[in-house]
Amino acid sequence: MTNRTDLPPLTALRAFLAAGRLGSFQEAARELGVTPSAVSHQIRGLEEWLGVDLFARGVRRVELTKAGKTLLRETDRAFGRIAVAAERLRTRNGAKSLRVSALPLFTSAWLIPRLERFQGRHPDIVLDIETTNRVSDLERDHIDVAIRNLRAPTPGLIARKLLDVRGVPVCAPKLLKGASPLSAPADLARHTLIHVTARPEAWAVWLKGVGLEGLKAKRDLSFDTIPAALDAAARGHGVALGMHPLIWESPVAASLVVPFAPAVAGDSSYYVVHRKADRERAEVKVFVEWIVKEMATFRAKHRSIPMGAHAAS
Repeated sequence: MTNRTDLPPLTALRAFLAAGRLGSFQEAARELGVTPSAVSHQIRGLEEWLGVDLFARGVRRVELTKAGKTLLRETDRAFGRIAVAAERLRTRNGAKSLRVSALPLFTSAWLIPRLERFQGRHPDIVLDIETTNRVSDLERDHIDVAIRNLRAPTPGLIARKLLDVRGVPVCAPKLLKGASPLSAPADLARHTLIHVTARPEAWAVWLKGVGLEGLKAKRDLSFDTIPAALDAAARGHGVALGMHPLIWESPVAASLVVPFAPAVAGDSSYYVVHRKADRERAEVKVFVEWIVKEMATFRAKHRSIPMGAHAAS
């Protein structure tokens, strides 16, 4: 076992971790609830203890040195493991909580409308749900369960497939009429394509799949989340790519139509994943089994892609 005298002060490591992650002593101080001079003092003491410089100090920003980057990576992992261990101990002592990471569309369209059923069956489990387009690191980000859209399961984790998805073009009904009606994929050249920054290649892949590689739209419009892109499409601002069948439970589904038959096979699936070490953890097991069962019912309801008229009708 490591001797306590071999470890630098934990308060200094916390200050270093915050400053290294944020790139600023001032921001680190704000996060930790102390003064910037206190953070600077802690880090200077840590550098003296280690005998190396951890930061190259600028006027307004600080940058990690090579040694600092190495220490940040290992410190982040160590604090992550401590947090996970502490959470497991809290769980054993009656404080049951589950931290879930999920994509914004999945959370707003599918998960939130069903949460009442889960909480009704498991009132003792407190859910902490993070919505992000970023693929979370379960250890570093202290995530217990993640719902991810992947081409293949993540190595090293236990994964259960929830749903196969495929991109389908969706728009407001008014785009099916007028001077430039949408009736075939080639008509997209006369319309606005709505993109999602987290999936920048989505339209290019779809157009290639229908034999229209290189097609240039009249204009392009981008959003950082799928829900925002779908909202813009429902309001008539262009054509978005929705994920069938998940899209049909989005808040704006009743205002969207599928203008023409998609001819592109699905290229990804939703999975629920968790650490192998948590396979017997009660909260993880009941949440995973619940979401798998709920998704089976959902798949049976949405086997086909609705065409024309209002897609959600």
